Amino acid sequence: MTDVILEKIGKTYPNGYHAIPSVDLSIEEGEFIVLVGPSGCGKSTLLRMVAGLESISDGELRIRGERMNEKEPAERDIAMVFQNYALYPHMTVYNNMAYGLKNRKVSKEVIEKKVTDVAEMLGLTDLLQRKPGQLSGGQRQRVAMGRAMVRDPKVFLFDEPLSNLDAKLRVQMRVEIRQLQRKLGTTTLYVTHDQVEAMTLADRLVVLNKGNAEQIGTPMDLYNKPATPFVASFIGSPSMNLLPANLVEQGIKISNSLTLPLPHDYRGGVVWGIRPEHLEVSDEQNADFALRIQAVESLGAETLIHGLLEEESKKGIPMVVRLSGPHLPELNSLMWLTAPVKHWHLFDEITQQRL
Repeated sequence: MTDVILEKIGKTYPNGYHAIPSVDLSIEEGEFIVLVGPSGCGKSTLLRMVAGLESISDGELRIRGERMNEKEPAERDIAMVFQNYALYPHMTVYNNMAYGLKNRKVSKEVIEKKVTDVAEMLGLTDLLQRKPGQLSGGQRQRVAMGRAMVRDPKVFLFDEPLSNLDAKLRVQMRVEIRQLQRKLGTTTLYVTHDQVEAMTLADRLVVLNKGNAEQIGTPMDLYNKPATPFVASFIGSPSMNLLPANLVEQGIKISNSLTLPLPHDYRGGVVWGIRPEHLEVSDEQNADFALRIQAVESLGAETLIHGLLEEESKKGIPMVVRLSGPHLPELNSLMWLTAPVKHWHLFDEITQQRL
């Protein structure tokens, strides 16, 4: 069953700026959708339009078949978790979690049961009488989530909820959010600029670029078959190596050693790509590329090698190689690489679409 439908949703501000030109998205019941993209791409604006905190200029928003465009936030039966937690500092954890239910005139007995049940689920039982100032960042985030969960909403909305936490806690909270969402089965729309967070949480990703949905699909769909160079560079860490290719009689020339037969129906410019983890170390005789090493990042389980291509036609273009295990090549030395054809990606230089 389709739970949330965004049909040609657009946002135009009074000064004429089109923050969201037009987005179409259908979210199934219980699905976890992540909106991801760089700062200023419109993901938080789109989330706030679903929440009712921003007006909808164009299109229609429907939740469980009911049009929501003109409804107030309180009438949409959604719960939102913000980046800054938005807790009441003078209230205890219990009262923060119970506040929305009290406003709805829910009975004390029902409130107590819901709050204690959710607190136990989130590991907050021993903290119910504390105030937000006495809690760690992770504990405050759990309280914010608990306040949303006790309302048993139709849809959860998360606006970069983990961005204020340290790296270790972010990983822990990612796991907890995903486990809770699966347990509750609540339809969820989640905003982040962190593509690792997006990949690990989402059933499907929506990659936004300048307010447009550049591609929608499962994390592995977007990783294996990015629709555009923008998606290719945004999904995957480090991002995909992208190089301009030249047209020659034999086909599409990537380097002196790499030429791809030209598709019979294609005559335009090409952008060629390969992910850092798909490049392989070779010897000079069999190599497709020579890389002049500029920097080495030793991460224990893997090594990232940053360099510049040596070939005259591509000289100075940066490339990153990802190797498993520890490696310590000398800086400014040459590394010889091959690029297996099965891992190539090709994009139209003009339309930016995948070939």
